[in-house]
Amino acid sequence: MKAMIYAAGYGTRLRPLTEKVPKPLIKVRNKPLLDWIIPRLRQSGIKSVIINTHHLHDRIAEHLNKTDYGIPIEISYEKEILGTGGGLLKTRDFWGTDDFYLCNADILCSASLKNFFEFHKESGNLVSLGTNQRVSDSMLLINESDNLVGIQREGKRMVFTEARGEIRPVGFCGFHVISPKTFSEFSQPICFSIVDEYLKLLGKGITISTWSIGDAYWEDIGTPQSLVEANRNFPGFDYPPSYSTSEKKG
Repeated sequence: MKAMIYAAGYGTRLRPLTEKVPKPLIKVRNKPLLDWIIPRLRQSGIKSVIINTHHLHDRIAEHLNKTDYGIPIEISYEKEILGTGGGLLKTRDFWGTDDFYLCNADILCSASLKNFFEFHKESGNLVSLGTNQRVSDSMLLINESDNLVGIQREGKRMVFTEARGEIRPVGFCGFHVISPKTFSEFSQPICFSIVDEYLKLLGKGITISTWSIGDAYWEDIGTPQSLVEANRNFPGFDYPPSYSTSEKKG
């Protein structure tokens, strides 16, 4: 399986720190976020990674060029930010025919990605989303079968498909597994949100699964406070020696 890491954003909530350091290189426990995330992906069976970039692209490229992660890493540079949907669509030739994994560069999560991948495979659906119980201004709405039915933004619920039984809000973990078949369903504007596109898919009758991480650790390193919390509480990941990053030679 291949993976994409979203890393193009400005990290505005972390300014002034992100004026000189791109958010993917912000350090938690003295290690850049990418140096936590990429070995974790490799350990979970990911064979290659593509990373979209824009803000402070050169800093990210320099870091990737000097670091050996043990798997191929490609960059998809965006001259203008394309959004999570447009950024993904730009990489469509990278994927081939197998399902793939998407995640944000500012998320640390201890849940088993292998279990998530297996859940997606067994669901038979085009898309599966990771969820938690974190309350925010924007939450996913799911039904009794844990399938996505809509979204709740600032307390307002918007349901995009027929939903029987109880509907409840859940937090979105910022990671997905997607079939490349989904590309043919996208409306394909230049810049768009992947979540908004999922809501359009619901209107077409396409089922989108959700998978709860339960009580696993999860943190979005998006604010100064969450960065402090991560440095205080993040348990780290246990990697075999061969999965640690090292500086490239030559």
